Amino acid sequence: MVFAPGETLLIAAGFLASEGALNPLWVLMLGILATSLGWFGAYYLGSWMGISWLRRHGRWIGVTPNRLQNTHAFLEKYGPIVVLFGRFVVPLRQLQGYISGSAESSFKQFYLWNILGAALWVGFWGGAGYIFGLL
Repeated sequence: MVFAPGETLLIAAGFLASEGALNPLWVLMLGILATSLGWFGAYYLGSWMGISWLRRHGRWIGVTPNRLQNTHAFLEKYGPIVVLFGRFVVPLRQLQGYISGSAESSFKQFYLWNILGAALWVGFWGGAGYIFGLL
């Protein structure tokens, strides 16, 4: 099994698609599916474990009560934009699904913006690899 950041894998897959080794449409579709499923899993984990788990154990990952309160206020105001572009911000990408679930954000809204954000993220990194391969 290969462990690598998603961006690295998408750039490589885009490059291979430009060389004809992979189908670009499959790279896009599977990339969106994989990254969306990861966030859906994190959303459900967050909604199942809830905010109380973060309050008890968040200090181990730098989540203080003050940061938690500020994050929830920020999500209330800018939730869709955070989900849409959160993939491009490294610490946010790892925690966004969980935080949205624990904040009891609307699943319908999360679903929509998660899919759109995944399409942007996969398109950007996979497209970068594809363009690089054409040069």
